[in-house]
Amino acid sequence: MTPIPPLVFGYIHSVREHPERLAEAKQRLELWCARESWHLGATFTDVGSPLDLGGRVGFGGLVQALSLPRATAAVVLEVCHLSSRPDVVATLVDKIRRTGAAVWVRAGELPENALKLTAGQATWAR
Repeated sequence: MTPIPPLVFGYIHSVREHPERLAEAKQRLELWCARESWHLGATFTDVGSPLDLGGRVGFGGLVQALSLPRATAAVVLEVCHLSSRPDVVATLVDKIRRTGAAVWVRAGELPENALKLTAGQATWAR
């Protein structure tokens, strides 16, 4: 019997409208997930919203999707897709973790206050 691959959902954030960069980021997420044998359910995107907590409709969709029974993790290419502010990153990670899903970042590390929130979550081998 073939194991069921983890169901993950991607998140991309861009302050400005850059269709080429967004397409490239989405493709990088898809390749990463394929390489890891994860099932990428969807990629949620916020464009033009500030890096604080307000106005992130895509992030709200991500959190809703992570409430699905098989959802394993939110995947982001870099922490900057969440925010450059450690307090905002921690708040967003907390919202994700409250769904029971993990937060997996391809490159870079979460700030210390956000990293503490990931204790005990499902992990992936880098």
